Amino acid sequence: MATSPASVSAAGFRRRPEKIYVRFFLALVLAVGATWLLGYWIRQSEIIILACQITEAVPPIPAVATLLVLLLINPLLRRLRFFRALSSGEIALVYVFLTIATTMFGCSIMRLLIASLGAGHYYSSGEFPMESVVSNLPTWLAPRHPLIFKSLYEGSPSGVIPWNAWWLPIGAWAGFFMLLGGALLGAMMLFADRWIEHERLAFPLVQLPLEMMGRGQIRSFFASKAMWIGFLAAVALDTYSATMAVLGPGHPGTIWFTIGRRTFEYPWAAIVPFSIHLRPELIGLGYLVSTEVSFSIWFSWVLHQLESIWLSTIGVRLEGMPFVREQGIGAYFMIGLILLWRDRRVLVEAWRAWFGRAQQVDSPHKWGLFALILGVGGVFLFWTAAGMEPWLAALYLGIVMLVGIVYARARAETGVPLLWSYPFMKPQGVIFDFLGTRPITGASPTLLSPTVFALFNLLSRGYFSTMSAYEIEGLSLARKTGATWRQMVTMVMLALAWGTVAAFIFHLQPYYTRGAIGLQEGGIWGDRDARNAYMGVINNAATPQPPNPRNIAATLFGAGFVAALSFIRWRFMGFPLNPIGYAVACSYGSLVWGPFFIVWLLKTIILRYGGGTAYLKSMPAFLGFALGHFIAAGAVWGSLSATLGGVFRRWSVWFG
Repeated sequence: MATSPASVSAAGFRRRPEKIYVRFFLALVLAVGATWLLGYWIRQSEIIILACQITEAVPPIPAVATLLVLLLINPLLRRLRFFRALSSGEIALVYVFLTIATTMFGCSIMRLLIASLGAGHYYSSGEFPMESVVSNLPTWLAPRHPLIFKSLYEGSPSGVIPWNAWWLPIGAWAGFFMLLGGALLGAMMLFADRWIEHERLAFPLVQLPLEMMGRGQIRSFFASKAMWIGFLAAVALDTYSATMAVLGPGHPGTIWFTIGRRTFEYPWAAIVPFSIHLRPELIGLGYLVSTEVSFSIWFSWVLHQLESIWLSTIGVRLEGMPFVREQGIGAYFMIGLILLWRDRRVLVEAWRAWFGRAQQVDSPHKWGLFALILGVGGVFLFWTAAGMEPWLAALYLGIVMLVGIVYARARAETGVPLLWSYPFMKPQGVIFDFLGTRPITGASPTLLSPTVFALFNLLSRGYFSTMSAYEIEGLSLARKTGATWRQMVTMVMLALAWGTVAAFIFHLQPYYTRGAIGLQEGGIWGDRDARNAYMGVINNAATPQPPNPRNIAATLFGAGFVAALSFIRWRFMGFPLNPIGYAVACSYGSLVWGPFFIVWLLKTIILRYGGGTAYLKSMPAFLGFALGHFIAAGAVWGSLSATLGGVFRRWSVWFG
């Protein structure tokens, strides 16, 4: 799972920067204030209007926009007599804070969380008696009075927000996300030296802010003609997409091609609709990915299609085949186990830093182990205090942590700018696949344990564990900009807390004043998933379900395939298929395969005929292509749609 030298950016970014004094508290004040101001933008564009999911982009568009603003005003600060311009380290701290804090506002974090807390109360009925199970949840996890959630969905008659009922749950959830995020951060601190310094992984998504900052000099990136060519190409493409959407029905608003299901019969019908998506952000940032990984992604997706055709040919025509997400969670498990085994010495070094003869005082390994133990222990106690069975809490937490570590590794190595590049729904679903439902519901007469487990389905459905990628990217960015690891770690933890609190506030305000069902979404994103989870508790208690042999077989196949790939790569140097690419293809492969096929083809041609020099010269064009899409489609068009409405709302931009 090593990266290709071709994916490494300019050599200047590999050198450790000179010692720079970083004003941490100034960066913190800027980040906290920016998060609050950005909250108004997010509330209007995502919650009230649903014009554009700006927090779902990778990196989040609010963070990129703020980075641009800071870089634009920085030259002005240099001209003021009593002010010192922001250093690269200070800008990096603000940027990483905002990537995490604004992601907490996202549809699959805060809206999914609020839906998980409220849907069981509001949608409960005689046919769907969810109130019977959700009323058992502790009051420090969620308010219990049905009127609180009736006002949440329909609007408060008096316009008053019942903050007194929400402050304790808000504090509890902020603490939970700090514990979970701290556990993942601890793991990232343990792996940071090996991934960043020894393996020299590409960290493609770190290159965008680095290129933009140019070590504090905005001219280096924004004076590039290649960057502006890519930037304007993205603007032109988005303008075309928006124009086609505005013209009315029959005109596609996005650039993608699909072969419909009605065109073919079996076995070819097993692979249609066959879609190719042209996502500028995936193409632009995907250019930084090694050709080995980009080839592995699209080729693995083609293998899945051949799998479907073969199964259909022999008469196997089951819904969901070839069970890609099940293969994906198996692939994630095997990659995680390989990483833990290969890097086991890191844990030994961290243990010796605490208890060995030569104890280290200021070691990321040392404090990483501390954060990992504290975070894992804290989440375990949180879940058991809420009512989850200890064995179930330990099993689920282990899966969530493993998924977070592998996703971070995938982002560090491939840079896939997609929060959904993990087998969503499977971290919890794989437990039901292997154990069935009886061990989960049968051991809890009050159904409290399975209800808490159903509530935390949000960790399986949402992209909470993907925060690990922003954390390891933050540690990498700190090393290249002059910030210390302590400053970055502190910033990450504060971002988790402040992002949670601010996201709660900016969501509850429009829900109670306007009513969630009266907003553009017609409810809260994740309502259906929450209702299905709670009804699953009731139905599984009445009719236990056995293990799922079909899903078990697919999971074991995914794990075995990764094990085989790893063994072949160990024995035969240069074998082109990368296990990480296979795992990514198992997670939203239908969306990413087309862009990665395009960048693989372009990058192969450029490296073949122009070499590394041509690659480095062309890189700003592709970064500009991604940046242009973020600005044109996300910031500009998303803002027009959120504020003016009308024809602007005919083109809704999604980054997931």
